[in-house]
Amino acid sequence: MNQKQNGPLDGVTILDFTWVLAGPFATRTLADMGAKIIKVERYNDGTNERHLPLIVEHEGVKQSSYNINCNRGKKSVCINLKEERGKGLIRELIQKSDVLMENFAPGVMERLELDYDSVKKIKPDIIYCSVSCFGHWGPYAMKPGYDLIAQGASGWTDQNVTTQIAPVSIGDMTASMHAATAVLAALYHRKATGEGQNIDISMMDCLFSFHENTLPWYLLTDAIGKPVESPKIGRLHPGYAPYGIYQAKDGHITIACLTQPRWEGLIRAMGKEYEWLLEDNRATDVTTRCSEDNAPFIHKIVEEWVLSNRSVAEVERKLEDNGVPCLRVRGIKELADADPHIKAREMMVEVEQPFVGKMKMYGSPFKMSRTPCGVTGHAPLLGESNGEILAHELGYSEEKISALYDKKVLHHEEAVDKLKNRCNR
Repeated sequence: MNQKQNGPLDGVTILDFTWVLAGPFATRTLADMGAKIIKVERYNDGTNERHLPLIVEHEGVKQSSYNINCNRGKKSVCINLKEERGKGLIRELIQKSDVLMENFAPGVMERLELDYDSVKKIKPDIIYCSVSCFGHWGPYAMKPGYDLIAQGASGWTDQNVTTQIAPVSIGDMTASMHAATAVLAALYHRKATGEGQNIDISMMDCLFSFHENTLPWYLLTDAIGKPVESPKIGRLHPGYAPYGIYQAKDGHITIACLTQPRWEGLIRAMGKEYEWLLEDNRATDVTTRCSEDNAPFIHKIVEEWVLSNRSVAEVERKLEDNGVPCLRVRGIKELADADPHIKAREMMVEVEQPFVGKMKMYGSPFKMSRTPCGVTGHAPLLGESNGEILAHELGYSEEKISALYDKKVLHHEEAVDKLKNRCNR
């Protein structure tokens, strides 16, 4: 992939008021696509991501892994919005922007006089995207919310056998991808009509719409007067089999076998002592195996066989030899350092991060032949881009920018000066 080619959003400028994850991950995705992201950070201490773990200090500069992950490829400006001149800078940047994104609680942007109606007066064709836990209208709209709250509110938490937090922030991540998708659609609409618009993304809405089986089971059976609530999900699927995470002697393996030819391949892999399953009335076809009555039986037999092997690698080899979809469960360290597929797909790339040196980061999952997506730069230091953005976007002179520092309208962390000195050597 030729990363020197422009991404599909080359020429699009996004003014980014987002924080933590749902918003920053959306704008990171758009940055990977080539958009210029101008991240507006809180005066003096910056966005919350800079203060979330894991924080390390190297060469006298503290940096957060959370911030580096969320904000690579963006431009950081640190502007004092309590000063009228700072508000004026934001108004000027709005005029130069195609999109404004924010994910504060409803009401915050109104208090800053940066809500959609106010921004639209400055830039009539602006695309304005808000992400929040519950959206900007409805009975829950004013409730404070985070990813965990959205998980509970949307029914996701209740679907697990063990009530627990998801291992990733699924509410934030799902909402971020919906937000990015909506922004792309709005840009397409504006190109056709010249119209901007307001986008309201709710984490609860997004998670609720992602129920694959649980809600559809209930809706269909309720429609015929016989409502059925689906069983809870654990390591082994309660209604699909073989479909689960099976315990081996030295690890776990995922097996997904939902067609008759795949099932017959599984029996071949398991050996002659299991051929009786081909005739058992609990396993005769896909529909029979994929039922609440019979799935536990299938899971028990398959896991018994998996545990009878010397290793998870042996199980994987036997299944692959017979065309059965499976994969040994990978850990984070292995994926980052050694997985050949991750490497081949460029999902771990090296980026030069100031005061860290070369470090691995996620590549972009968007593989596009004509307009490639990928990491466009390091995660900026706080206020690192103040001078660049004001000079290039607004035409400010060095003297004018310096005066804004003197008036405490602009701020950058000390590491920015260290970086400049290093670059000028």
